[in-house]
Amino acid sequence: MTNNVRGVVTHEIDGKTLSFRLGANEWCELEDDLGKSTGAIIKDLERVVATEAVDFRMFRSIFRAALSFSVPEVTAKDSGELMSAVGLEEAGLLIAKIVQAGMPEVKGGAGKPKRAARSR
Repeated sequence: MTNNVRGVVTHEIDGKTLSFRLGANEWCELEDDLGKSTGAIIKDLERVVATEAVDFRMFRSIFRAALSFSVPEVTAKDSGELMSAVGLEEAGLLIAKIVQAGMPEVKGGAGKPKRAARSR
């Protein structure tokens, strides 16, 4: 289940329903963990999709950062175990859903925000 308004994705793993989110704090944590900007992480994900060159360290880091939203004490090792429990292919699809929910599309046109009208 996904709540696109808040960017939360829930998924059942080993009989537990877990909540994942990539909000501002989780993206910052992920940037620190991977030593890359969010833009570079997104480009790396696009490369993975285009070339099928899986980077498990990156996937595990994304999984852990997103899960830290609801389980702050989750470790990288815990995250890897959960990914293995759900199956690596399903974990990859889950990560794609989490990233997509964390980067909602802008509706009503892209571009610079408009300035508020000044009152005179």
